[in-house]
Amino acid sequence: MIRSDEDWLATIDAFHSAAVGAQSWETALERFADATGSRTGQLTGVNRNASVRFNVFTNFDPIALTMFPATAAINPRVKAANETPVLEVIAEDDFITPERCRRDPFYQEVAFPFDAPFICMTSLVREEGTSIVLAAVRSQREGHITREQREIFASLAPHVRSAVRTHLALEGHGTAVLHGAMETLAIPVFVCDRAGRVQSLTQSAEALVTNGGGLQLKAGHLQACDPNDSKALNDAIDEAAIGYATPGPRALRTVIVRGRDRERPPVVLDVFPLPAHPFQLSFVPRVLIVARGVGGSSGRRAVVLRTVYALTAAEVEIAQLVAEGQSAEVIAAGRGVVVGTVRAQIKTIMAKVGVSRQVELAVRLGQL
Repeated sequence: MIRSDEDWLATIDAFHSAAVGAQSWETALERFADATGSRTGQLTGVNRNASVRFNVFTNFDPIALTMFPATAAINPRVKAANETPVLEVIAEDDFITPERCRRDPFYQEVAFPFDAPFICMTSLVREEGTSIVLAAVRSQREGHITREQREIFASLAPHVRSAVRTHLALEGHGTAVLHGAMETLAIPVFVCDRAGRVQSLTQSAEALVTNGGGLQLKAGHLQACDPNDSKALNDAIDEAAIGYATPGPRALRTVIVRGRDRERPPVVLDVFPLPAHPFQLSFVPRVLIVARGVGGSSGRRAVVLRTVYALTAAEVEIAQLVAEGQSAEVIAAGRGVVVGTVRAQIKTIMAKVGVSRQVELAVRLGQL
């Protein structure tokens, strides 16, 4: 529980630190849970169709975390959060009766078995069909939220909303910078969200979906005209979206798309998961689709190396020289450094790209 103004301010500061990436959302939510006398703090993004965009929990059974997205469609809490005005704080007593709880499948199969029978929550942001919900989840021992705890919740919620909106604005700015870099280099690029909807595309990419070359936009999704090619592209996007959430080097999937006119050359698409930044909500575009063949320049490769594999400027320069076939000795002489330094940098590049030998690195770079 909050015991002083300093505790209250420290909780607010934790969320604003999370918004700019200075610490994790989990840390802020732990403070929030403690401030409201609750076991668990939760921040989740849910669409109108009850699909879960992201879900950050603290101090909760990992098995229950996997069940939450699967049961969102039957969860009365999700429905109530989507229907309640932004920043209106509600608890169980406001949207469901004890009798209904005893008969409701979500409460019987998830809430009660995992000792999460009570909740206090509010919608922080509602836009483009998605609600971002802040919640304090409570155990049987903690019981319903008290009036004092609910007042603390209500006093913190506007500040959490401000932090979330700041975070989303910064994420959107990053996507705009990425789009601008690709546009400047005239690279055909599609940036998609985790569901495969195109969120941004460069002018040269727009030309690919309008010139009959085998690609099209359908209900906001990038698709191939050929059903088999379209399935391969959808599978690659799905794999990239999943790969975003898993540790390790960024995987590359290549898809060949043929147009209706078989005389025209096919379009070759490289599909990557965009790298995750620490403490980032999974709410922004996550999949990068880059068309090959238009340029194929070192500039294109440099942008992909920076964006997808998070190489530094110096590492990009060395990777470009490796792609040109230069040895570590030649690179070191050209850069005026000892060869051991270059070899160490190449080893770091290989780790980031996900290869174990320099010849594999050269092959991978040649694909970009």
